[in-house]
Formats: sequence, C-alpha cells, structure tokens
Amino acid sequence: MKTLHDPLLGVVLNERYRVESVIARGGMAMVYRGTDLRLDREVAIKVMHQHLLDDETFVERFRREAIHAARLSHPNLIAVHDQGSDDRAVYLVMDYLESVTLRKELKHRGSLTPRQAIVVTDAILAALEAVHGAGIIHRDLKPDNVLLGTDGQIKLADFGLARAVSTSTTTKTLIGTVGYVAPELVTRTGADERTDLYTVGIMLYEMLTGSQPYTDDVPIQVAYRHVHDTVPAPSEAVAGVSPTLDAIVLWATSRKPEDRPADASELRLALAEARTQLSEEELDLAEGSGAPVADAPVLTATITIDDGDPAEPRQKEPKARTDEIPYLAEGEDDATSAGAPAPLAPAAAAAARSAAPAEGLRHSGRNRRRTRTALGLSAAAAVIALAGWGAIASVETTAEVPAAVAGQEQADVASALTAAGFTTATREQFSTAVPAGKVIGTEPAAGTELDKDAVVTILVSKGEELFAAPDVSKMTESEARSAIEGASLQVGAVDREHSSSVPEGSVISQSLERGEEVAKGTEIDLVVSKGAEPLVIPDVTGVSYEAAYGRLARMGLRIAKDEVYSDHTPKGDVVAHYPKAAAKKNPGDLVILKVSKGKEPEKPKDEDTKADDDS
Repeated sequence: MKTLHDPLLGVVLNERYRVESVIARGGMAMVYRGTDLRLDREVAIKVMHQHLLDDETFVERFRREAIHAARLSHPNLIAVHDQGSDDRAVYLVMDYLESVTLRKELKHRGSLTPRQAIVVTDAILAALEAVHGAGIIHRDLKPDNVLLGTDGQIKLADFGLARAVSTSTTTKTLIGTVGYVAPELVTRTGADERTDLYTVGIMLYEMLTGSQPYTDDVPIQVAYRHVHDTVPAPSEAVAGVSPTLDAIVLWATSRKPEDRPADASELRLALAEARTQLSEEELDLAEGSGAPVADAPVLTATITIDDGDPAEPRQKEPKARTDEIPYLAEGEDDATSAGAPAPLAPAAAAAARSAAPAEGLRHSGRNRRRTRTALGLSAAAAVIALAGWGAIASVETTAEVPAAVAGQEQADVASALTAAGFTTATREQFSTAVPAGKVIGTEPAAGTELDKDAVVTILVSKGEELFAAPDVSKMTESEARSAIEGASLQVGAVDREHSSSVPEGSVISQSLERGEEVAKGTEIDLVVSKGAEPLVIPDVTGVSYEAAYGRLARMGLRIAKDEVYSDHTPKGDVVAHYPKAAAKKNPGDLVILKVSKGKEPEKPKDEDTKADDDS
C-alpha cells in the first residue's frame, strides 16, 4: 500500500524552523518535531490544518493560544517561543519535550498507582497555579494535554480553548472534551478557575481507576451525567483506594463550583496533606488488586510536600520528595527540553546512555559551549553597563517578603508589606492553631524575593472549621455511621435499648442535636434500638378463658384455644397454657390456651359388657 508523504516534512518555515518528523495529530493542528536553525535547538512546531485557515473561529483560537501561552512561564507548562506564518503554514513554535502523553500511558497501564497519580496531579495543579494567576482558565484539560517527559518533567500543553477569566466564557456550542467537561460549561452558566479543578478531579479519578466516571456512545448523555450525577468514589471501582483520595476526588468534582476547592493551591495542599497521611501500601496500590504494584521501568519526577500544619502551608520550608510515574519506552536517548530536568531513574539512565552515547556527548558538549558563551556575554554586558552607569546608584527593583508571625494583626502585616513595596490581598482559610481574624502567614512565604508591586496575599484565619451534626434518628446503624463520617465527624459510644416504636437496629437518639456545629472528628454517641422489650407470659391457669384471652390480647399476643377434658378444672377455665408462665415472648407471638370441657362423660355399662363378650 502506498504511504502518503507529508508535504511539510523537510520544509524550512520562514528560513528558520525545519520540520523534521510528525509527533501528533489533533483536530485543529499537526504537531511536528523541528529544529530552530538560528538557535540550533530542537523545538515542537504546531501547524494549523490547511482546511481550517478560512474559519475565523479556529484562526482566532490558534492566535489566542499563542497569546495565552506566551504570557506564562512555569516548569510545568510547555512554553510558546514564536508564532508565524508563510505561504505554506500558520504555526506556533514551542518547547520540545521527549515524552508520551498521559493518555498513552493510561492506555498501556490501565491506571496509575496512587503515588504516581498524586505526582502527576500535583504537577498539573502547579501549572494551573501559574495559569490561573495570569487570569486564564484552560478549559480543555485532558490526559492528551499532559506530557510525561523521559527526563522526569511533567508539562501541561494546549491552550487552544483557554479564555481570560474576565471575558465571556459561554458559547453557543459546547467546546471541550465531553468526558472531562465541567457542568457549568454544559449549562453555559459561565466558568472560572474552579472549572479547571473539576476536570482535574475527573483526571485523578481516571488515573486511579483506569476509566472515566461517565462513558456513553452518545456524547450528550455523558454531558447530561456531568450536570445531574455525582461522580462515584474511586474506591467503588478499585478496592483499596484510600478514603482520603476518595474525598479529594469528590470535593474537586462537586457539581456546584462553590462546593469545590477555591483554587488550585487549595486542592494542591489537600493532595500534599493526603500524600503524607497515606501508608506505603496505600500509595503503591496496584490497580484493582489491593496490593503494591510490581517493579517496572519508571520515570522520576519531583513533588514538593509540606509536612507541617495544613493550616499554615507557607510558613515552613517544604520537604522535597521524589516519587515516580511510569514510562514505557526502553533505551530512550536524552530528551531535549527547557527547564532543569529531574534525574532519570538508574535503569532508565543506563538505557539512555547505552542507546546513543555519542549523541549524548554531543548534546553535553554543545550545552557546555552554550553555557560558556552565555556567561561570557553576560560578563561583557556587565562591564559595559558599569562603564555607562558607574556614577548612578543602582535602583532595587525587588524585595523580600517580610516575616509575618502567626497570630499578628492583619493591619500590622499589611503595613509591613506596603512599606516593602508590595501590593496586598487577603484570603481567609480555616486554622486550628490561629484565632479567627489573626494572620496565619503570607503567600508567597516570608523571605521570598519578588518584584516590587507584586501581590502578596495575607492569609487570615477563619478559626477552626466547624461541621454540622446530621440527623440520624430512625436510620439504621450502618446508615448513621456513613452519614456521620460523611460529615467529617465520628461515631462514639453505641448503647442499645428496647423500643416499641423504633425498629431493631435503628437509631433511637443521638448525643448531638441536628445542625449543632462542632470541630472535625467530634464523636456522636448513639442509642440503637434492640426492638420491643420481650413480654413475660403471666400465669392464667384456673382463670376463665374470657379473662385469660383479654389479658393476653391486651399484651399484644395472639391466642389459640384448645379444648380438653379435665377432672379438676371447671368447664370454661384454663387448664394449662404454652408457653408456660414467666416465658419471654415478643408481641404477636402465639400462646395456646388449653380450656376445660369439664369431666369426660362415663361410657354406658352395656357397651362395656358387649366389649368384653367380643373379646
């Protein structure tokens, strides 16, 4: 079969960017690996499909992607270096990262371990902190747009659907990938940063379970479920997933934006706190097995975890942990990409070196030459600057964020920040250690060097977070436990009492009233019904049947009558009964009353004589 040749392969765009090979194809563009001939470096070139050039909507999205991406600089974001066009193509020039997409990794492995999922999600959220900080929402997060680099880097790409938060975010048609779309995009009620967080929650669910929560051959059915259904907990699909990760997924995927984390930083902090709480077995859980995953080729990536009080996330020096995400390729060469790469795992590093040692040395030597050249140019520029401006005092344009002691007054901290040249903002958050209205700290933390006029957020305590006690009366004990634990509280002592009005196994009463607000983890004591108290059968022998019947019926018992002859009990009185006196029975149980028919009649004598003759 004849293979079609891509006409752009080998072409040099604008006498600078040579198109080398195809990396991926998307609905709007092709992505190629290329070479920047001017700077002698590998780049990724995103070229818009020719048939879309006449569509102003797609051209505008393509142009907007370049504008948004160019405004951002972050280790977890693919940077756009250039935008251009010639008579053959309209294109963007971006970082080149030797990588696979998260989509491809999930297709191969099925799912990630919780440890790996946390690493990838943390990198996505770190990128979103920069994206949202620039006033942009991504709107098209999905595994296809998350790149897992062979050198350990994790980067977010593709801003084709990104919009500024301040602009209208509703459209006449639903744009985005339906499996990850937030409810507000379906209902066209507008979007903000929390829209991206919903998608992050869906992606975390998929990483943990290997599938999206909603699937259907008809896309509108999937969109409908995003609006009307509650995303299930990952542990329902994969046994052994920690309840802590369940809670994070359900929090991020709340249908109402106001019920989700306020921003990427808050969700990232919760994820980091969860990472410190999970055991090694919970972190390395293999898909669906409840056991740690077996050793496999891995790619390292660095995640920063704060082991301190979650209420004071920015006041302690973070501890760096190195966790792993899987990578499939064996014997890959060193990747060329921007940013400082994390070290390869030993096995991967060895494979990389053995695959192409000469190429690795060539890159290494070229990098050293570039470094020496850059240092030389910097030194020369410094000498020239000093000669021209030696008589003028230098003006400091940066400053360190002053210390903010937990418990300080907000006005005092704001004054110190203003005096240092910063603009201030405030954000409230719960704290168990700092009284309400007092300062927890700042974001960025004290000692961080920033440009003057940068915004420093003062974190103000809202006091300890309180949780409302649910009403669990008349619930079964298991239902009550679920409701109490779902409200971030705990079940305390459980007493059991008889009740004629509450079924056995259901809650009679609770120690906290409905809606009473208490601290997280507060215990609620329960009284659970043992059912109706057993009835003690009275002694009704020798009593008339009518009197015995009335007494037992009023107790809620059922009565059966068995008439017998008795030489000692008058006719119509009770000879005996079963169960006997003092036996315990439940309401509705049967009591048999043996009632006297009087003495048994004597047989006639002639009948007795006849009987003797017959014998």
